[in-house]
Amino acid sequence: MQQVKTEETTTTLIGDSPPVQGPRLSLARKVGYGLGSSASNFIWQMVSFYLVFFYTEVFGIPAAAVGTILLASRIFDALNDPVMGHIADQTHTRWGRYRPYLLFNSVPIAVILVLTFSTPELSANGKIAYAAVTYLLLGVAYTAMTVPHTALMPSITQDTNERSSLASMLTIAIFSTILVVAAVTMPLVNSFSSPQVGFTVTACIYGAVAIVLYLVCFASTKELPSTQRSRHSLKEALQLVLANRPLLILLVAVFFTQAANDMRTTSALFFLKYNLGMESFYPVFMAIMIVSMIAGALLSPFLGRRLGSKRNLYVIGMLVVIATGTMVLFTPYEQVTAIVVLLAVSSLGVGITYVMTRSMLADMVEYGEWKTGVRGEGVTVSTYGVSNKLGYATGGSLAAFLLASAGYVPDVAQTPEALAMIRYMLVLFPVIAAATSIGIMLHYRVDARSFNHVLQQIQERRAVSSQQ
Repeated sequence: MQQVKTEETTTTLIGDSPPVQGPRLSLARKVGYGLGSSASNFIWQMVSFYLVFFYTEVFGIPAAAVGTILLASRIFDALNDPVMGHIADQTHTRWGRYRPYLLFNSVPIAVILVLTFSTPELSANGKIAYAAVTYLLLGVAYTAMTVPHTALMPSITQDTNERSSLASMLTIAIFSTILVVAAVTMPLVNSFSSPQVGFTVTACIYGAVAIVLYLVCFASTKELPSTQRSRHSLKEALQLVLANRPLLILLVAVFFTQAANDMRTTSALFFLKYNLGMESFYPVFMAIMIVSMIAGALLSPFLGRRLGSKRNLYVIGMLVVIATGTMVLFTPYEQVTAIVVLLAVSSLGVGITYVMTRSMLADMVEYGEWKTGVRGEGVTVSTYGVSNKLGYATGGSLAAFLLASAGYVPDVAQTPEALAMIRYMLVLFPVIAAATSIGIMLHYRVDARSFNHVLQQIQERRAVSSQQ
């Protein structure tokens, strides 16, 4: 007899409890699922990398106003995620619960992306209002797409190793898309008559590509037959989340890591332009960072199986970020090669943590079902969107506010204070966030063995229920 302790309950297992596994997914299905996230990231990475730059240096909106727009819109958007998750859980069509959103929301989100990166002739206040409205609409459309897509992962398979494989494929698709967006966007923008025209046309191209990829994802994925119709109220959905302590711990950690990642990506272009005087190197720089992230994503499933703990691998990834970021903080600007290499190693750690958080999130669907008897993929995974977007809201808006507080002025030589602030945004704040997330994740105690026990008990309950 063995005692296996999950987060709140100690249960008895007999023997070694062989892993509960489902059918292996085909490569085509994994790739198809990943392409859905690739589509979303043609949209979101355009925003993450370039929106602050576009608003301040192309559209002519003051940095402080940009920070306010990002903060208010992202907080509003984050609060929509649980509502969207609840709506998706209640959806029942011949295509499933979550796949229809890939089909019907693909065109609207692409159109709104183009409007977001357009520059109509307006007054100063008109520009601020236009930016606020279009960015808010883009966030709503993005939520209506990404929450159902994220909920697909636990709906495609219940095998925890296959979920890690899916999360790895998803992460590779994301980072490959980031590589394209980082490498192609500015050369594409600069190939047109003006940045205003360049950003709008580039958004048109990315929107069209996203539509195609969403449709491929819809066609290549398939949801498992639903064992539970999950008819529950929004109040019951909230109770499902609050009863899932490991999920809450994961969400707090995700908040800090996403805030740091957004600040890092936002500050990278400023760092290369002003601190290193190498703006033209930006596409190559981002390509190096993203290839490192992809390497981390490829290693993650193998390392996760060897360790038997997704949490421990997450912590290792964060330790890499802390070590390399600290070294960059004290590396002279003249040592460009050393800075790039250290940031590349840091990106390897980021890739690992990204796969692990996605894989752990999928496992929390079964954990919540085990605790409450209610299965809610949409509501459970929507909490990731809340945490993720609040992190982005904090990181992106804080970056804008910090630039303004340090005296940043577009297209001029920056003061020593502004240069120091840009450097802190790139490495110091991510280091602090990584250390904080490690402290939080030490309280997450769901490993391969305890999750296997949870899955076995769920299957036993379903078997008993089907016989009644």
